Parts: sequence; C-alpha cells; structure tokens
Amino acid sequence: MSSQNFIVPARSWDNIHSVAEAVRGALGIAQFAYVPVVDVLEKVMDQQLELVRFEVGSTEEMRDNEGLADPNGQFIQIREDVYEKAVAGDGRARFTIAHELGHFFLHTSIPLARSEKGDGVPPYRKSEPQANQFAAEFLMPRSLIPPGMGRIQIAANHGVSDEAAHLRVQFLRRVRGQ
Repeated sequence: MSSQNFIVPARSWDNIHSVAEAVRGALGIAQFAYVPVVDVLEKVMDQQLELVRFEVGSTEEMRDNEGLADPNGQFIQIREDVYEKAVAGDGRARFTIAHELGHFFLHTSIPLARSEKGDGVPPYRKSEPQANQFAAEFLMPRSLIPPGMGRIQIAANHGVSDEAAHLRVQFLRRVRGQ
C-alpha cells in the first residue's frame, strides 16, 4: 500500500462491493470466507489467466511501498517481507495484496491526478480509500458476515487483522443500520 492518493472516477462503496463480489464469483470463491489471496494473485491471475504479472520486489528497491499496482495493469509488485508474511497468513499483509488487487480492478487504464491531504476531494474519489474498500469487500464479503458476528470471529474466519475486522464491523453496522 502506498500513502500516495490519486483522484479517480467516483465510485460508491456499494459499487465497489459489486466489483469485489463479481471478482470473487469469477474466481469461483464466492462462498468461501477465507480467500487464498496470494494464490489468487500469483497462481491464478498471473500463471493461469495471465491477466497481470506478479513480482516480488526487494525491500531496498521498494522502500516504504508495501505494494505497487501498475496504472496500466501490467504488473502488481509486493515487497518481499510483505509477501513472506502473506504466505505465512499474516492478516495485514494479506490485506495489502487485496488492496493492490483493488487498484488493478478499479484503477487500471484510467486518468490519474495526484490528490493532496486536505484538498477537499471526497474519499469516494480517491484511489487509496477505494482500494481499501475493495480489499475489505474482497476479503470480508457482506454476505458471509451475519449481523452480530464479532471482530474476533471475522478475523479468524477471513484471515484479516483485528484492526481490519474491527473496521469492517463498524462499517457493516452503519450499512445495515444496526
């Protein structure tokens, strides 16, 4: 994930939900709580479908960038330490990969303009919040989280961090009017 935001076409969170659900459906994983996100990117999207080239970048090369998605959709690069953690099942690292998939599915081949903090651009027009929303919808789909499910169970079932599960519970309460 990068802290650099770009202004992108507006998308509602419901639209992003629909995109994530469509991707899960196309991959044949719609009914599964735990998404093998490393395999989805490396084995399915790169090796089987040849949709995008997957690369593991060195820490020296990538520095503070945990992941990068090429704006033209050519590659997704994940920093080596993040990749290793994701392979080991670390929830935050898995979210990072899903976030980069969000950039691929939402922001490939569209015009981008830099957005600066405090510029008044709403989150639904910024690349980073959109990619975060995609990652949450992709890894923790609404249909697989019944009302009342707590963050500990969400984190365990979906392989995400406690923080991601907590934010998801808050979001779903607002959406569901609970």
